[in-house]
Amino acid sequence: MAASRCWRRSLAAVVPAQLRVQQSVVKTVTFRVAATAIDFTANYLVRGDPTVAAGLTGIGLVAGPVFYFVHETVWNAYLGPSRMTVDVGALAGLGQSDASSGGGFKVVRAVAKTVTFRTVATVMDFTANVLVLGDLATAAGLSAVAFVLGPIVYLGHEKVWERFGPAPAGAVPVERAPLLLAGASA
Repeated sequence: MAASRCWRRSLAAVVPAQLRVQQSVVKTVTFRVAATAIDFTANYLVRGDPTVAAGLTGIGLVAGPVFYFVHETVWNAYLGPSRMTVDVGALAGLGQSDASSGGGFKVVRAVAKTVTFRTVATVMDFTANVLVLGDLATAAGLSAVAFVLGPIVYLGHEKVWERFGPAPAGAVPVERAPLLLAGASA
C-alpha cells in the first residue's frame, strides 16, 4: 500500500495533473471493450468469416487503445475540462470566433471530441482494412459501418463518463449544457 502511494506521488511529479492519466486509462479500457464488440460484429457481418473478422478486430485491439489514450490526454491537457462547450472556430485553428459578430458557434465538448476522434479513426480504419483485405470496396464498406456506428458509441461513452465520471474543477454541470449545440452566449 505504501509503495502504491509512493508510485502515485512520483507519477504526479512527472505527469501534469490536467492529463488525468488514470482516468484516461480507465476510459480507454471501457471504450475499447465496447468498440471491440462492435468491430468484431461488423467485421463478421460484412465478411462472413470469423477468422477475418478476428484479424481485423485484432488490429483495432492493438492500435485503437493507443490512439484513444493519446486523443483523450490531448483533449484533457489542451482543450479544456469536460462538461463545457468548445469554440469550433478556435478548435479549427481559425482564430478566436467572435460570438458578438455571429461568426462563430460552440458545441458541447463531447461532440467536438467525437468529431476529431472519428475523423482520424476513419482514416486509420480504412487504411487497415485496405492493407488486410486488399479490396477497396470491402474496405470502404467496413469503414462506412464504423463511420456510422463509431460516433454513436463514442458520444454515448463520453456522455456516460460526463454523467458518472469525476467532475474536474471549473466544469459546467451537464444539466446546464444542451446535448449538441450551445448558443453563442453560453
